[in-house]
Amino acid sequence: MAKKPNKSQNSMSKAELKERAEAHPLAVPFLWLGHEKTIKNFIFVPMIGLVLFSILGFFFPLHHPADWDFFASYTLIGFAAYSFVVLSAWPLFKLLSRDEDYYGEDHDD
Repeated sequence: MAKKPNKSQNSMSKAELKERAEAHPLAVPFLWLGHEKTIKNFIFVPMIGLVLFSILGFFFPLHHPADWDFFASYTLIGFAAYSFVVLSAWPLFKLLSRDEDYYGEDHDD
């Protein structure tokens, strides 16, 4: 029994249909993360989180703050840590990556 294409598949381009056909079935719901618009606008996700948790910190202050605590300190420290991890991915990749023939698999056994 052949599957009928749904309405969303009728509006897809040939490249999108090919990408969907070649993707793992569990990856198909997440293909929207690879769109150019999503990639360019993803910075708003941590920014919205920064604002949201700053507002929550105003309404729910710490009961026993440390000497170095200030308004939204945990939010700003968390955002700095998140930024450090994301921005360190490229240097770590350069540092830890190996050549394709690192294990010497280019010769026949």
